[in-house]
Amino acid sequence: MNYLIHEKSAYLRAHAHQPVLWYPWGEEAFQKAWNENKPLIISIGYQACHWCHVMARECFNDPEVARVMNQHFVCIKVDREERPDVDQLYMDAMVLSGRPGGWPLNCFALPDGRPFYGVTYLPKKRWLELLSRIAHLYEHHSDEVRNMAQQLSDALKKLDTALLETSADSRPLNLPWEEITKALLKDIDWVWGGEWNTQKFPMAPRWIASLDLALLHSAPQLLKALHLTLEKMALGGIFDPIAGGFMRYATDRAWRIPHFEKMLYDNGLLLTLYSLAYRNHPSPLYERVIRKTVGFLLSDMRLPTGLFAASLSAESEDGQEGAYYAWRAEELSAAIPDRSDQELFFMAHDISLEGNWELNQNLLYRALDDEALADRLGISTEEIVSRLEKIYEQLRPLRAQRPQPFRDEAAIISWNAYAIWGLVEAYKALGEESYLYAAQTAMHALLPQQGSLQRLHKENQWYGEAFAEDYAALALALIHLYTATGNELYLEKALAITEEGIQLFYDSREQVFLFAAQDMRGISLRRKDVFDTSTPSSNAMFAEVLWLLGHYFQREDFHEKVRVILSRLRQQLIHNPALTAYLLRTALREAFARLSLIYRGQAIEPFWKRYEPVIGWVGYVRSADTRIPATVGYAYYPEGKWCLCVGNACRPPAPDIETLWKYIEEEKNRPAE
Repeated sequence: MNYLIHEKSAYLRAHAHQPVLWYPWGEEAFQKAWNENKPLIISIGYQACHWCHVMARECFNDPEVARVMNQHFVCIKVDREERPDVDQLYMDAMVLSGRPGGWPLNCFALPDGRPFYGVTYLPKKRWLELLSRIAHLYEHHSDEVRNMAQQLSDALKKLDTALLETSADSRPLNLPWEEITKALLKDIDWVWGGEWNTQKFPMAPRWIASLDLALLHSAPQLLKALHLTLEKMALGGIFDPIAGGFMRYATDRAWRIPHFEKMLYDNGLLLTLYSLAYRNHPSPLYERVIRKTVGFLLSDMRLPTGLFAASLSAESEDGQEGAYYAWRAEELSAAIPDRSDQELFFMAHDISLEGNWELNQNLLYRALDDEALADRLGISTEEIVSRLEKIYEQLRPLRAQRPQPFRDEAAIISWNAYAIWGLVEAYKALGEESYLYAAQTAMHALLPQQGSLQRLHKENQWYGEAFAEDYAALALALIHLYTATGNELYLEKALAITEEGIQLFYDSREQVFLFAAQDMRGISLRRKDVFDTSTPSSNAMFAEVLWLLGHYFQREDFHEKVRVILSRLRQQLIHNPALTAYLLRTALREAFARLSLIYRGQAIEPFWKRYEPVIGWVGYVRSADTRIPATVGYAYYPEGKWCLCVGNACRPPAPDIETLWKYIEEEKNRPAE
């Protein structure tokens, strides 16, 4: 037993009985390393990570490995979901030193925490060899090691500054939109969608921004790339057609072979993406994806509190990666007794005795889409869909009897906020009241009764300091809920959280947001989160929050902060639009979303059936005592009126939704001044 035994994290507890003398991240471990003049091993992972568990079994459970680690190093285990700031720092160090990142992330560092070397997964033999080399190097060539650490530390300090423009500008930003569009199209895989790569991540922020850019700047090729990508992902192996939900990424170009963990953040953001895309292009495939993803969240991920769990592991309880999702042909033949259904299912998914995956097993990716199957079998696409969905329902209880993937019960603020975004957008797309109710229930569980936000909830208590992404994502979730319900308390709470977030994270010298609070203990280098990963950057989310709240509460100081953030990241928006895509959304709003809509009444739902990003913000006035500065002038309008505005000038109130659509089309076709 080691020092992880009392930690709340399931990932840390999984290492608590190993012979390695693990410490949690904290002063005790650093003091021990300093007192004994030993280098640190900082090993970072997360509960759903397959290779983290493999390395634990092969290395950290091994007494021989533990003896070497305990003798020569002070060993720290970090759950990246609890401490994304620590993970970000050491991951950037790894990448700056020229090695590819990934998890488990094992960094060697000086006793003060400055890294000098890092690796990801290694099997036992290679890990022991590396431990021996590092121990020898630290003992006999300590000056060389300290020089390596200093060079890497200097590079990390310069990294954020190098990404920012040297001076800030609060004037409206002028961006070369044609150049940005070409940059986003440059790496598209026009056969399988997504980026041209041998491994493919969904990257929801990029595609959400691409949808806005395509519609606001008339980029049909970008819209084509978006819909191709959404179709291929939905039919690929990363989407679970039986229970719904997306897996983290595909290990092949065609999206067929997934890395099997299901993360809450991916599913919340992809639910948002498919819901927005459905409102633009109401595809039956998108509708199925939306309904199944919501079903997955509500049945497999929802906790008794109404919050959502962090992830489902890539491994089942028996330790096999992906075994829960794979099928043998004989199993499927027995489960689908009707010969014609069996032929359809096997043809649709490329099922064979040899298997389409490993060890004669089959994964349920789609080898043929509905139209191709209909042509081949001479039946309608509607019948194809109906029969396949019936078979998926037959298979679901059979699969549920298998050893289950482990669920990480931790509820994380930002990840739950993404789920709320997705549920609200799914409600807007399909009109299902239960989706909105689930979003509201989760939000009420998220909001603290008193005090500042804490990042994680587990075992009936909140713990861990929250980060910029938690504050910004939660504020956006509250704004999403306001636009669907008209409940102004959501908007007022978003304002309070944002103002607290500015106090904690805003760097007034650099005029962008830090990722960790300025007074947070335990990490010496404060990083600025400017690039999207699978989730939007915290600076991009704060920019969107400030832009929206600036309009609702008529806060010019918020608008000025937005313009400064955009100006400081101008070159990144131009040259790295795929990595700054979510911030690009706010730049697009600044440039093109010249309309606003204030609805006075009780039934705004018909408006959400179409996606109109040219309308930058929507006010929802349900009663005469509205407290929102931007909407008080509409408090005494008659019920059911739609007020479309361009800047400070508004058209006569539209009496019905059809008239509103007419007004919107007229304004979209009017040349910009």
